[in-house]
Amino acid sequence: MASNTSNSNAPAVDLDAVIQGLPACKRCRECRRGCDTLLPKCRQCTKAGVDCVYYDHGRGALVPRSYISELVDHVRRLEAGNNLSPAASVDTPQSASLNAAAKPEPVLPGTSLQYEHHFAYAADSYRYLGSESCLLKSPRLQSTYVRSPFDEEDDFILEWKTSPQKLHELVEEYLECMQPVYPIIDVSQRYLSLGVPTDLAPIETFSLNMIYSIACHVIPNSAKRQDARDLWQSSGKQAHYQANCLKYRNLAGKFYNKAMDHVEAATLEPTIDTLRAVLLMAINSLFDPKSGNIGQQIALAARIAYSLGAKAEQEGSTPSNAEMLRNMHMTIFSIENEIASTLDRPATFPEPHWELSFDKTRPAEYMCSLFRLQHRFRNGDSTVKSNVRKLLPRLDEKAELLPVVRIALHTTVLLLDPSWGSAWYVLEAVVSLGGTYTFLTPHWVYRAGTIIIQNMPEIYEGNVIQLYSNTVHVLELSSWKWPSSAALNASLADLMTHMKSKYRPNWADKLRLGDVRI
Repeated sequence: MASNTSNSNAPAVDLDAVIQGLPACKRCRECRRGCDTLLPKCRQCTKAGVDCVYYDHGRGALVPRSYISELVDHVRRLEAGNNLSPAASVDTPQSASLNAAAKPEPVLPGTSLQYEHHFAYAADSYRYLGSESCLLKSPRLQSTYVRSPFDEEDDFILEWKTSPQKLHELVEEYLECMQPVYPIIDVSQRYLSLGVPTDLAPIETFSLNMIYSIACHVIPNSAKRQDARDLWQSSGKQAHYQANCLKYRNLAGKFYNKAMDHVEAATLEPTIDTLRAVLLMAINSLFDPKSGNIGQQIALAARIAYSLGAKAEQEGSTPSNAEMLRNMHMTIFSIENEIASTLDRPATFPEPHWELSFDKTRPAEYMCSLFRLQHRFRNGDSTVKSNVRKLLPRLDEKAELLPVVRIALHTTVLLLDPSWGSAWYVLEAVVSLGGTYTFLTPHWVYRAGTIIIQNMPEIYEGNVIQLYSNTVHVLELSSWKWPSSAALNASLADLMTHMKSKYRPNWADKLRLGDVRI
């Protein structure tokens, strides 16, 4: 963390020069007028009552000038010796006090929504969170160390004896849980058989070990491997489940390291095999974000996909290659928009051109269609958003979808309709048997839990207790994999305390479920 001394020694930024050097806004360019580059809006946009945006070539997207205004204000605060983040709802690690979640201002009829741009302190710098990030209401964004409950225990044997049968079980686990939603593997490949050949090429060795690694992340939540010992115990320690997670996470790291020994040889040329290798790394990063920069991995996959698509148009391709490229296009779009919708980031990969499909027998297209709806909703105006809501498929009340698709369906409904009813379905889907958790899942759980707590007076008290405890359990379990979940959990507890003091329900401080005090 940078000290105040180092900040004071840094050269001063000429903000006036920076502001004057801003590009003209979109409206002034279209009207061919000189733009005065004032912040947060130029005079022309202020007079017209419209948003003042300009095109950022680095992002390849339109950026609101109010964002630059927030950055400028932030720099001025730092120069004045104030190290606080400009977002009132976000504290820096140095701050000991917690700010209450700010209530949004009422929107008057006929006026447009005004968004604030928020920042959080992470990795010794401030990160832009966007205007609708699900982390906005969290006052505890600093890194939180979570001690594993097994640090001082030796009752669990975390060993795994390698055999061809056990390795093939990992392949089967991947093909059963991940291939249906990310269909990027050619199932006819020889390295997927029980008897793995000894003369594998580097790309084959890389792909096989990445499949092993991803399967190890999936197994602890796999429905077919659940038994009575995996259920949450009243003591608050889901011992067998956590031991399983530790064992398989350790195995996942070993397989990942083996794969990385061949990563250069596996990504030499822009081929379908190389694209598959990059996408396998991106899928692995969904479970272990520290293993790589998933944003860069998806960006690289997009560039390779563009190159392969252009080549296929010029030279033609076999039906099998065309089908695989289509599947990879869906995978890139799904993963990028899964991240974009959760963390309020821009998504640039083009939407597939074929019709939306909500056929339950085709889970990959079903899930991609859900992310297409999210993409349109996030980037559309009020008319587009209204039309997108009409395209939503029915809720999966009978759990007929694959668990990962079911979670995607209910989080999509929550994004489009942030009500306590849709939040209920998200929490129910996440705790269902076989749910596949990624590092993004806790953010949706936090968002759903926040909506439940904020609507506490409208929900039957027994349901509030059950849903809140589900939220706490998932965030606690996730915190041993992804420490940021502990910050979300703490923030949710703060919100619950605040809402209990506001509404004073008759069950406040009287009920306990398992190890959780409500």
